[in-house]
Amino acid sequence: MLDQQIAQELALKMASDAQFWAALIGFIGVVVGSILSIAGNLLFHWYQNRRANSLDNLRKNLLRQMLENSKFPEGRSLETLSRVTGAEPEECRRLLIEIGARGFTLARGVEGWTYVKNRQWSEQ
Repeated sequence: MLDQQIAQELALKMASDAQFWAALIGFIGVVVGSILSIAGNLLFHWYQNRRANSLDNLRKNLLRQMLENSKFPEGRSLETLSRVTGAEPEECRRLLIEIGARGFTLARGVEGWTYVKNRQWSEQ
């Protein structure tokens, strides 16, 4: 009878140990899975932004060249800047602001852009 009781206690102990290890392995799996998921999303986001930033930098360089052109010291129209860079007008405005340009109204009544240093805020 004593051997049977010892066998039952041993079986219960082994079952509880197995449940503990199964729970621990499951928890570790959840943690590792979460870390891999977050890392994958960050890598994907970084790759997408890298491509967008590269295109933005190319467009900014082109906008700088166009605004620094001495043939047009009064500025350029948004339509021309947008068409040459291949950017939508809203995106073009964002890029122009990032390079230190400001908008104003050209003599023809259309939206123009130039560097702030070339046309101070008091001028319109």
